[in-house]
Amino acid sequence: MTSQHPLPNSALQVLIPAAAPSSATVPLIFEDNRVFVELSFRRPDGSFRKARAWVDTGGGWFAITERVANDIGAQRKGAPFESDEQQAVDIASPAVYLADLPLDLSSARAAAILGSDRVSPGVDAEAFLPARVLMHYQAVFDYAAKKFTLARPGTLQPQGQAVSSPIQKETGFPRIDIEIGGKPYGFLLDTGAAYTTVSGDLLDQLANDHPSWPRLTGAVGEANMVGTSDANALMLRLAQIRWGPFEIRNAGAVSRRPGTFETYMSKLMTGPIVGALAGNVLRHFRVQIDYPSGITYLKQVSQPNPSGLDSLGIVFRAAADGSYFVAGVAPKDDECLQRSVRVGDLIVEVDGLKATGATRATLIQALRGKPGDKHKLIVERGGKQFESQCVVRHLL
Repeated sequence: MTSQHPLPNSALQVLIPAAAPSSATVPLIFEDNRVFVELSFRRPDGSFRKARAWVDTGGGWFAITERVANDIGAQRKGAPFESDEQQAVDIASPAVYLADLPLDLSSARAAAILGSDRVSPGVDAEAFLPARVLMHYQAVFDYAAKKFTLARPGTLQPQGQAVSSPIQKETGFPRIDIEIGGKPYGFLLDTGAAYTTVSGDLLDQLANDHPSWPRLTGAVGEANMVGTSDANALMLRLAQIRWGPFEIRNAGAVSRRPGTFETYMSKLMTGPIVGALAGNVLRHFRVQIDYPSGITYLKQVSQPNPSGLDSLGIVFRAAADGSYFVAGVAPKDDECLQRSVRVGDLIVEVDGLKATGATRATLIQALRGKPGDKHKLIVERGGKQFESQCVVRHLL
């Protein structure tokens, strides 16, 4: 079971030196193929409140939950608005620190997510640390050592092989070039996404061009990031990716609606992209992004695990209230799941784990196992509960 690191809701007193350092290194919490760190928020009385933050090189706003906003006395600005099916309100930029390094929020819109203890359904985070903050620093994601570093420009010496990663000056998004099947493509370097995503048109083409590459209809495990639309997403295991001098073998990718990258995201980058290279690949590297220079330095430490998607093939969606619902079944020939669940069923338990209130990472881990393992699944439909025993399969 993936370990959880819940943060206390009570006030935490933290003494931060008056002389600000040029860098800070903190534990990197890696769950659900995503990066989390602990931030400290200064209250008007000088005390500090800690909160776990989701670190996203592809994210825009600096966001905190309503509880954190209230705890630190954040000043609201304007009327609430809706974003991604959540209510939010703009706030004045808070004083926030990574360890004792004060963070520069001058380029980021600050907002509070209303009515939830998490910045996103199912994600164990009370804050969101986006590209528009990271862009002012050198950032090191040392996945193997479980350390995250931010440093002012010019502080850190490069470690690893240099690859180009030009930074869009307004969004802070780093663009990289990778090769798939011997052809070059532009991608977003995206620590906030759990699974590598590729435009549906391109992934369909790659599947047709490479019939031996394993594929699956339905996003499962960490690839199950969106919800309802994941039920019909294409997953493909890419035999080989080249990123600069590095070869990545058998990494999984999941499709996104055509135009998401080509039409929308490319406008936010220094050049066209067709996908986002995410946590399932980045976890096998030490990634040092020098935002001011537009260069990323890489050290490869491992290769993707082809057994990473051995699981029950349930595609789910997370609701704002902490509950999870069945969005689909993958693969379609799983007779047990096809008999046992229906789209829209509430997931009640997996082997005794209460699904409602659990994080995505916890639920995904509960559905995993070795091929042939059985999990007891309880779902609720029309006010009645249904129990079944279904078998773990190697899905991709």
